[in-house]
Amino acid sequence: MRAISQTSPAKDFTPTHRRGVNVSHFLTQTARRLPDRLAVVDDDHGQRWTWAELDARAEALAAALQTGGVGRRDTVLLVSANHAEVVQSFWGILRSGGVIAPPNAALSTEELLGISTEVAPAAVIADRSHSDFVTALKDTGFTGPVLWIGELPTGTEAVDSTETAGTAGAPVIPVDSAVEEDDPCWYFFTSGSTGRPKAATFTHRHLGAVLMNHRCDLFPNEDETGASLVLAPLSHGAGIHMLGQVFGGTPSIIHPGGKPSVESLWPSIDAYGITNAFTVPTILNRIAAGYPNGRGPEDHTLERVIYAGAPMLAADQARALDRLGPCLVQYFGLAEVTGAITILRPEDHGAIPVDDAGIGTCGRARTGVEIVIVDETGTQLPAGVQGEVCVAGPTVCAGYLGRPDANAESFAGGVFHTGDVGYLDDRGYLFLTGRKSDMYISGGSNVYPREIEELLLTDTEVAQAVVVGVPDPQWGEIGVAVIERAEISAGGDAEFGAGGEESDGDGGGAAGASTIGDLTERLTALCKSGLAKYKVPKEIHVVNTMPVTAYGKLARKELKAEYSQGRGSAR
Repeated sequence: MRAISQTSPAKDFTPTHRRGVNVSHFLTQTARRLPDRLAVVDDDHGQRWTWAELDARAEALAAALQTGGVGRRDTVLLVSANHAEVVQSFWGILRSGGVIAPPNAALSTEELLGISTEVAPAAVIADRSHSDFVTALKDTGFTGPVLWIGELPTGTEAVDSTETAGTAGAPVIPVDSAVEEDDPCWYFFTSGSTGRPKAATFTHRHLGAVLMNHRCDLFPNEDETGASLVLAPLSHGAGIHMLGQVFGGTPSIIHPGGKPSVESLWPSIDAYGITNAFTVPTILNRIAAGYPNGRGPEDHTLERVIYAGAPMLAADQARALDRLGPCLVQYFGLAEVTGAITILRPEDHGAIPVDDAGIGTCGRARTGVEIVIVDETGTQLPAGVQGEVCVAGPTVCAGYLGRPDANAESFAGGVFHTGDVGYLDDRGYLFLTGRKSDMYISGGSNVYPREIEELLLTDTEVAQAVVVGVPDPQWGEIGVAVIERAEISAGGDAEFGAGGEESDGDGGGAAGASTIGDLTERLTALCKSGLAKYKVPKEIHVVNTMPVTAYGKLARKELKAEYSQGRGSAR
């Protein structure tokens, strides 16, 4: 970056200090515009609220937090499975001036205590299933207030208390929600795949930009006549997606019955008239696999099925596009950018050819975002040249809480380093070829698993594929492919995403399937025909069900550890 000109009249310019816009005020604006329209539906817990009711609940919770001692920038730890009152909690914490800290509710008590140490909560909002964690947190010295999901203030208590104080008819005084632009408001936790989770810090200015970016790029036409299905835990990207519905006044429908399955998804989509949903590739595959036979791409209400969180292989995209039609929207990003790096719009799906390695694009830069590809020295690379994917723009977080070393590494050169490897073509489409951390070196050559996995997925009997590098005394590392088979119908056609039990030994599986031996032999031949020799996996293993992390991603790290045991110098 060039130095500031010393002849410029703005060489010493410093921006004027300004009050920020508390993100929760977006809710108030929508509540005034659409007071009686639905905002939240949680039929599992008997909750249906209008925008006015949600706004009143947010106000009541903010008042309770402030009364309990939560000040500006204080952390409020939010630990709960999806529930209407989790939606209330997001808006209420924002309005209080506190910072939302929502770890994945599936984490263990030990993991949650570690995160608590990172963010030092002043208050906790939790569901009753996490009472053991709350007890353990108190044992560490925590003395702040604890509010329980299912028992949060409804917004009527404030009126009642005012009347009993002898001031009936007087207006309820709003909570003090004033914030500065750079006040933190959300600690967005990384998945912790390379160590303990880091808290990517979003300010009210950043979060406002992220929500407006989501509205602009992902669901620009949604309004109060549509409906958004909440499928993933609200603690991560689904929470951002839920908050973004505020601009159109679109209600958020919490998927009933818990974890979405092939059998439960379409009854929910049809019953609620779902027009948009945020999900991950594994769930999108279930949506596509469970679409009822006899219905075509025009026979559903879905207008935007937005998927992110992990790369979606080209073969999977093609299956979903064929069944659902032009409603797919992909975005790419990380916790530090809340996904707001690229977008692949519906009209681009199926229209952009895969590259020579069979890898499809994840789209172009999001509105207001710039993508640069750099080499190991930080030098920007031209179109078509592979390097590390870096990003700049208003959606990038302000940094990691209390991690100066991580900040120096991840924001070197003033851009955020994603750790992903890829290239931009001359039209600005980004092609991801792997993660730096997934790369392994076999016989002195760098191998990125993504292109191998793409090739394996072209076989109709392969439902999911992960390739990891494991130690080897001769080659340094070798590639090991782990395969989950697709179910095969009696007619021999592969049905993607159903999983199921695989019997031991050859000859297992549904009718029409190859034996395991035949499958691995065929896949090895496929790799030899399409890849350089050093990229061909030396081993292929078939598993019943691919392991996933608490965030729904394929558990690559665990697979690598499992298949590395007893290898290399320990062999």
